[in-house]
Amino acid sequence: MDQVDPEITKTFENVPIQLINLQELDQNNLKIMNQHDYFVNVEVVGRRNNVINLNSNSIYLWADMRGVKKGINTLSINKTINSEAVMINTILPSDIVLTVDQIVSLPKPVKVTLNGDYATSIYQDALMVNPDEIKVSGPESVVNTVAYLGGVINVSNLTSDLTKDISLVPYNYDGEIVNGITLDNNYSNVSLKLGKTKTVDLNVTVEGTPMEGYEVVSYKTIPESISIQGDVNKINTIDVISPEKIVLKGDEDATFIIEKDLILPEGVKATTANGPIQVEIEIEALQTKEFTFAAKDLPIVNLQENFMTDLAESEQMVTVKIREIESVIKTLAKADIHLYLNFSNVDKQGAYKLKVIISDQDNFNDIVIDPVYIDVNVIDQATNPGTTGNNGATGNSGNVGTPGSN
Repeated sequence: MDQVDPEITKTFENVPIQLINLQELDQNNLKIMNQHDYFVNVEVVGRRNNVINLNSNSIYLWADMRGVKKGINTLSINKTINSEAVMINTILPSDIVLTVDQIVSLPKPVKVTLNGDYATSIYQDALMVNPDEIKVSGPESVVNTVAYLGGVINVSNLTSDLTKDISLVPYNYDGEIVNGITLDNNYSNVSLKLGKTKTVDLNVTVEGTPMEGYEVVSYKTIPESISIQGDVNKINTIDVISPEKIVLKGDEDATFIIEKDLILPEGVKATTANGPIQVEIEIEALQTKEFTFAAKDLPIVNLQENFMTDLAESEQMVTVKIREIESVIKTLAKADIHLYLNFSNVDKQGAYKLKVIISDQDNFNDIVIDPVYIDVNVIDQATNPGTTGNNGATGNSGNVGTPGSN
């Protein structure tokens, strides 16, 4: 009988091991690290015919998860075979080693990385992240390697505030991505508030007048412009900044410098002016200068071609008094005053009183012309042939500006 159906052994390779009672791990917040399918080699023994007809599906191996704890666990392999005539002789290896870790949930900070450069004059005023911490769950040994949850925002050429959700990735302390964990929330909302730096002019307001006989010639701030910064939307609406207004008391008779605080909108600050700025108020005395012109020397404009005047024989004189600040009076000459007579409304011969006009280019503070009108006789040569007189510009014939009315 033994020679006909001898006893033999046979090894089945890569027989799978089933892990049972895995719910025990979940109930105790445990997790098998690097879990995979487990296989062993199984040697069976039995009569040749029985062994030959056997396959690995008849072998059932399992390891029980009950009693598994955090750490390294060596589990025996339980066995059974679907044959009464064949027995399992050996299992190699005879047990499996599982590394089990505790499942934990710990908060980790959110870290936002800004890529790129802001537009010119733009800077980051505030960065708000919500939530700024998120719980990370997984094996304790893995969770402990997580340094932060990172997200990225591109700020290249950004010119206005930005609010957006960013996706998060867990990183370890070496900046490498950590796998095998879960996040309570895969996104954080990021609000990026921008500020802007801008150079603006200073504009001062002066009210009142100096002492009688004096005049404010000019005023300027020192410096004339400043750099400001603040919320980008607010800065975009600002072109000038003013210091506190200056009110003259009426007793000022000389140039003076006064310090004034800047009036800055809420949330805006000056970056190039520390404390008050200076304002220079230039004041000069008013003086009067008098010039005399002969009526016959006044330029004539808009006189009809066939008309003539008797101005060449006129002995009338015109006095011009100019009241101006000292620096103007000091250099003022007669050639700087441009008077003329406008005949645009003269359409027939006769006696006229024409107003002495000063050119628009002569922009003086106070001008008195005496007399205001000149007596002129106009002769029509068409009806008085051979009559001599004045029919064009006489004397000062330079630019007389824009003619006015007589």
